[in-house]
Amino acid sequence: MSVRRSPFWILALGLMGLTLAQSVAEILELVEKNLASPWQAVVQGQVQGPSGTENLQARVYALPKENLYRIEFLKPGSLEGNFTVVTEKEVWNYLYLTNQLIISPKEKAQVQGLGFSPQGLGDLKALSERVSLRLAGEERLPEGPAWRLVGQAKEGQGFARLELYILKADPRPLRFLFLDEAGKVLADLKVVEFKRASLTPSQLKRYPKDAQVVRR
Repeated sequence: MSVRRSPFWILALGLMGLTLAQSVAEILELVEKNLASPWQAVVQGQVQGPSGTENLQARVYALPKENLYRIEFLKPGSLEGNFTVVTEKEVWNYLYLTNQLIISPKEKAQVQGLGFSPQGLGDLKALSERVSLRLAGEERLPEGPAWRLVGQAKEGQGFARLELYILKADPRPLRFLFLDEAGKVLADLKVVEFKRASLTPSQLKRYPKDAQVVRR
C-alpha cells in the first residue's frame, strides 16, 4: 500500500536535507555576511599560561570592511591595560607597564594572550586557512542551536586542534576551544555581550600620545 506524504512532510524533509548538506564553506560565508558591519563583544574564558590556568577577559571591537580589529585586555592582571590592534598589514601591541606601542608586520607578529588573532573572531575564513575545518554536527548551547566545526591546525599555530561553535540563528562564533595534540585544553573562550556598534578607524587605532612607538 502506498503512503501519500503531505506537503508539510515533504517541506520538512527538504529542509532537513539542506541542514545536513550545509558545508563549512557555506557556514563561513554566512558568518562573513552577518559580521560585515561594525560590532563589539567580550571574549572570556580560561587559558593555559606559564604559571597554570588563568582567567581571560577582553573586549573586542571590529571594523571588518576595514580589516581593522582592536582587543583590550581586562584579565588576567598581567595583561590588564594592554591592547592589540590588528590592521590589514600590521599588529600593534601596546604594553601598559612600559607605555610602549610595538608595531610589527602582520606575518611576524605574536598576538598576546589569546592563541589566535582577534580578527579570527570575525574573519573565520582567514582562520580556516590555518585550520582544516569540518562540520561535526550541531549542539544546543544556552544561546541556541549551534554548528560545531572541528579541525587540525597547521604547524606553527601554537595549538594542534580547534573546536568552533557557530550560532545558527545569528551566524557568529560563540565559543573557541583550542587543544594540544594530546587533547589537553589550551584555551576555552566564549564570545558574549555581542552587539552591533558605531565605530570609526580612529577609535580603534587610538593609543596614549606619550607612548614610545617601537617598530620591529
